[in-house]
Amino acid sequence: MEIEWAPARRPAAQKAWRQVLRPVAAELATQAAALAERVTAALKAEGPEWFPDAESVAESVKSNEAHFRLIAEALERGGDPCRVDLPASTVEATRSVVHRQLALAAILRSYRLGHEMLWQWVFDRITARPADPAEQTAAVDLASRWLFAYVDAAVKQTEHEYAAEREAWMRSAAAARAEAITAILAGRERDQRRATNRLRYELARHHLGLIAWGVEATSDARAAQVVAAAGRAVGADATLTHSLGPQTHAAWLSRTTPFTEADLDPARLAAPAGVRVVLGEPAYGLDGFRRTHIEAAHARRVVMLAEPHTAPVARYRNMAVAALGTVDAEQARTFVIRVLGDLAADDEATFRLATTLASYLDENCSRTRTAERLMIHPNTVTYRVHQARQILGRGIDSDTLDVRVALALLPTLRGLPPAP
Repeated sequence: MEIEWAPARRPAAQKAWRQVLRPVAAELATQAAALAERVTAALKAEGPEWFPDAESVAESVKSNEAHFRLIAEALERGGDPCRVDLPASTVEATRSVVHRQLALAAILRSYRLGHEMLWQWVFDRITARPADPAEQTAAVDLASRWLFAYVDAAVKQTEHEYAAEREAWMRSAAAARAEAITAILAGRERDQRRATNRLRYELARHHLGLIAWGVEATSDARAAQVVAAAGRAVGADATLTHSLGPQTHAAWLSRTTPFTEADLDPARLAAPAGVRVVLGEPAYGLDGFRRTHIEAAHARRVVMLAEPHTAPVARYRNMAVAALGTVDAEQARTFVIRVLGDLAADDEATFRLATTLASYLDENCSRTRTAERLMIHPNTVTYRVHQARQILGRGIDSDTLDVRVALALLPTLRGLPPAP
């Protein structure tokens, strides 16, 4: 039988291979099952979370035994360790690890531990055999180099299999999850338990809908980070994310206890430059999951209409009037212009007067509270309100509902399409 591996084809190396390594390889074939049991037992003791049931233990033993038998066969014939394909059972075990959502580190630890235990076993057999010292030394060197080369090649193949399976599995899981989310938001899915199973996300909880998106070309990663940070900020037990497109991430933050007003303070959800965040109102269960996202989507629509007159973090509750009033864009524009007249002019100075008037009305016509809210002097509030009244051409002391609604819609005016 011709030896394939180049380092073992030298005359002295061939002799050591035939006299020492081939008998050791033959013995390894008979001990493969026992060695596989030992490696799996050591792995389980080190990482019990890797083996949640008897099936996962049996799977590991089968994969390890296949490795040892493959190594024994390749060693016996002098095969090239870099050209040995992974056993089918190992490929299946790798796929199983992906499906159980374990990290690649679990597999790599198996290789390191298996290599360590196998090398000790091989070394003990080589040194125990009656052989010329020079042959033993050559056999130890050859076996060590061969096993390192084999493990290196096997790890590379496993990493490739893991990455390919994980990508395919995540695409499949993401597709199924996206389909389930679409069905819930469209109102087609009404079974809460079935929806929970499809999403792999518990719906019998309190949910807070969130949408984060980038307004700059390089904001995608930052938008994703905001979602994770928001979950930590509000003490969420779980977070479900869903891509709405490039640089746009929807998320549901959930927990078993209700969200408080302090949790929903926009100041707790600081967004980095170039990122916008909107929140729906917290709600419970399947219907709440749907409703809080729809509110966040409407809040996002208002924020996009109102750019650049918008805060980085906004809550639906604070813009519900604008969300309702801009559903019909043409009527919204007509209403704002009819009620506010020249106060709806498209210049920064007039807009500043209008927003000061809006805050003044929100603060029950208190110039002190308005000044604190806008961080300006009370006299400045008085001046701006007076100017706004003159432009408006009407009093605001009573019957101001139409003015307040128009002022709420005013920031969106630039984003609304012009009337035909």
